[in-house]
Amino acid sequence: MRLLTLLLSLSFAFSLELFPQMANLRSFPRQLEGEKLKAWLLEDSYPKTKLYLGNVPLTEGLMKKLLENANLDAVPQRVDVKYSITLRRADLKLLPTELTVHKGNPEIDYNQYTALDPLTPLAVLHRSKDGRWLYVQSPIMRGWLRAEDVRELNEEEFFRLLDLPFLVVIKSKLKIGRLEYSMSAKIPYLSKEKDRYLVLMPDGSVEWIKGEGVIEGYWQFSEDKAKLLLDSLLGMPYEWGGFYDCSALVRAFFGVFGIELPRNSSQQATVGSGVERTFNSYQELKELLKTFPPYRTVLYMKGHIMIFGGFEGEDPVIYHAVYGIKRDDGKMVYPKAVVKNLLERDGLTNLYKRIVAVKVY
Repeated sequence: MRLLTLLLSLSFAFSLELFPQMANLRSFPRQLEGEKLKAWLLEDSYPKTKLYLGNVPLTEGLMKKLLENANLDAVPQRVDVKYSITLRRADLKLLPTELTVHKGNPEIDYNQYTALDPLTPLAVLHRSKDGRWLYVQSPIMRGWLRAEDVRELNEEEFFRLLDLPFLVVIKSKLKIGRLEYSMSAKIPYLSKEKDRYLVLMPDGSVEWIKGEGVIEGYWQFSEDKAKLLLDSLLGMPYEWGGFYDCSALVRAFFGVFGIELPRNSSQQATVGSGVERTFNSYQELKELLKTFPPYRTVLYMKGHIMIFGGFEGEDPVIYHAVYGIKRDDGKMVYPKAVVKNLLERDGLTNLYKRIVAVKVY
């Protein structure tokens, strides 16, 4: 009980220290050192194993061409930052190519960082050699976007946009016209009339929408709201590097309540309070979970993160976006979706062997 009291005494809306890939674009520098940008362009790499680029082996020659298109030689000593927004859903890439980089399963694309919602603000830092890609800093990650997916703004327009009030999406998908927004996406609005909002569209136009599936600002946390959100996501297709892989689910869920988390599960596991440790038995993990608050607790094992949803009877509940997972009987199952599991009912008690952190946000 002492541990539970301590955890619950923490402010739910605590301020997170920004991770290296995250940025507050309001305070982002207007100029960057060219050497710093070059370091960012080379800071990440593909796994050191046999890989394919599309349907052909990724050879040293092909890798050299990808790096040539990154256009490092054109980086000046001082980089003037420009500003833009995404016009639609846009995929942020490690290197400037639309081809998948994979080990044999193209559904797991190591060139795919994440998906960005329409109207995501961006600091534009560099252009590829072929002119088709922009290297950008988004609020959650740096990477390459197709130039056709962004709209440039001047500095005044950009910072005026950041200061507008916003709606937060509280459903799995929200369509406005031809655009689709994911859970926790922010939609700036200009005015309100009763239950309608005049929202800004990425092309600069405006549109009236009803206040269905959105809230003004962040939602105040409650367990009932949290369960409602997670249950509404069940069955959403798993999408590696998209809106609903394991860490994207965690980020979207907590983003509704105003907690801005890093994009990667390994970084998410270092945030908040709790324990970083291994467990000697399933019972040991289960007893610890009884002291942790549901829907504010995450369970992390290398490469995967899950949201603890309390207990149904004596059975621990987890919500997660999962491609495939091994049951206690050794059988692999492939939900490829957002699912709710009861550890004992679904034969997943052996997960305790892989869990290395239990954290509360």
